[in-house]
Amino acid sequence: MLQTGYPSIDKPWLKYYSVAAINSEPFNGSIYEHIKKKNINCLGNYALQYFGKKITYKEMLDRADLIAQALIREGVRRGDNVILLMSSCPELVYLLLALNKIGAIANMINPLFTEEQIKDRVNDTDANLMFVLDQLHRLTEHIFNDLCIKKMVVVPIINSMPIMTKHIAGIKLHKKIDYNNKLIRWNDFLRYGESVTIDLVNASELPAIVVYSSGTTGASKGIVLTNKGINSTIAHYEYTGFEYDRNWSYLQIIPTWFSTGAVFCLFMPLCLGLCVILEPVFSKENFDKDIRRYKPNMIMGATSLWLYFLSNLKKKKMDLSFIKYPITGGEKILADTEIELNDILKQCGCDVHMTTGYGMCELGSTASATSVKYYKYGSTGYPIKDVIIGAFDIETNRECKYKERGEIRVLTPSRMKEYYKRPDATEEFFWKDLEGREWGCTGDVGYVDEDGFVFVEGRATDYFTTASNERIYNFDIENVILKIKAVEQCEVVGRKNPNGYEESFAFVLLKEVADASAVIDEINKICNKELKPEQVPVKIKVINEFPVKPSGKRNMEQLIQIASEE
Repeated sequence: MLQTGYPSIDKPWLKYYSVAAINSEPFNGSIYEHIKKKNINCLGNYALQYFGKKITYKEMLDRADLIAQALIREGVRRGDNVILLMSSCPELVYLLLALNKIGAIANMINPLFTEEQIKDRVNDTDANLMFVLDQLHRLTEHIFNDLCIKKMVVVPIINSMPIMTKHIAGIKLHKKIDYNNKLIRWNDFLRYGESVTIDLVNASELPAIVVYSSGTTGASKGIVLTNKGINSTIAHYEYTGFEYDRNWSYLQIIPTWFSTGAVFCLFMPLCLGLCVILEPVFSKENFDKDIRRYKPNMIMGATSLWLYFLSNLKKKKMDLSFIKYPITGGEKILADTEIELNDILKQCGCDVHMTTGYGMCELGSTASATSVKYYKYGSTGYPIKDVIIGAFDIETNRECKYKERGEIRVLTPSRMKEYYKRPDATEEFFWKDLEGREWGCTGDVGYVDEDGFVFVEGRATDYFTTASNERIYNFDIENVILKIKAVEQCEVVGRKNPNGYEESFAFVLLKEVADASAVIDEINKICNKELKPEQVPVKIKVINEFPVKPSGKRNMEQLIQIASEE
């Protein structure tokens, strides 16, 4: 193979794919059609599991068809926005499939948003209909009359639970809600009106779902994902030798208001015919509990969730031979940490290493991933099917050669259609090359090696400027500090010096048994040895936990404020 030295031209990752896989085409149609077609001969298999109750593919699709009729009776049509303020439960799955069947758009509002954010996002859609989980209804009580919504349907979280569980949870989770002609019960929504005939909508190019950015750097933006884009991601797992068994189960704990939760943790396993275990509450405790209780074969969890679960295993051993695909992503994982996690998995009987991946909502979820056969520790894998990844010089837009650091940019058929009603932001996110191809600019710094593996190091904005006007990336300092075994987590920020320039300030979270003063001494030694003087932290502060925003992300502004006051 001719090597030009440029990843996007050489595409060295193609050696991991067969000719048949490279030439295969994604499903052409809606997600609903895709799932139904792939499971038409296995309708008796289980599709969903919710607090122990199992639901077959036939039951799931029949329920989705019933809800599609109710949606049509409510006046919902092709291209309409319908608001979903819900966490994972069977009713959410039915709604997603029903909306997709009739060509409507599931607009997924993040319940971690403030009331003002929810109001702004909902009113921006001009939607008439909204579904809210009863446990999240409190988020809309004070803004209900300010919403454009004509009717809100309240969905009980206990509706599909087993009888005994439903009885107990019903007492514990009971919410008093004053229903009226605008705020109605779920069962009343289903009973309303007569049966109608629905024509399937061939909607490959149509939007399927809208998820939202966190709003960290301004107002959150709606990310519009199409059926075609979602099917393109799923095609990777259908045609590239991904081995699985239809009897396997998949733990779905990543919220569906993120593209990874909807695409990779729900639609993908349903297209493969797996049984999806629905967990409505995202937490490390539930991640641990669900693995122990359900023994799922495929598990997608952020690195922090795996760290929590596997650290508990050290105290209480468990046979993990049931795990066929442990998967992580969404957070940086160092090679040493990855090796340590895989060692624990192996000691507990799991005979496969952890699969890592990389992506973002704007890219339709996954852009690169390792596989059972091909992987490198510390890497986020190689580009998935039909995806091209390169690193580019931010100033010149020149593509970087192998192992040369730059901004990670991605060319993918899974990309978002647009930021909803934000053509300015859409244009800013995409960069058009000389061939007219539109690359997604991730804002992440990293490189691609000669084997096609992608290494993501940190955010391009995560830096401070020294007195000599040198740009220092905080993640370069964090990676050195994290080499110390006693350090659990680390965050470096730039702090203004009295002379006007910035200097590094490190926050560290230590493991339980660590001696703070001894660890600080060790950090100082390794930093002075491996870093330039301008990179060495002027202070190391031990904290008990990192401050977080309502979105769940770390509150960097608060850390910078703390550093400035020290």
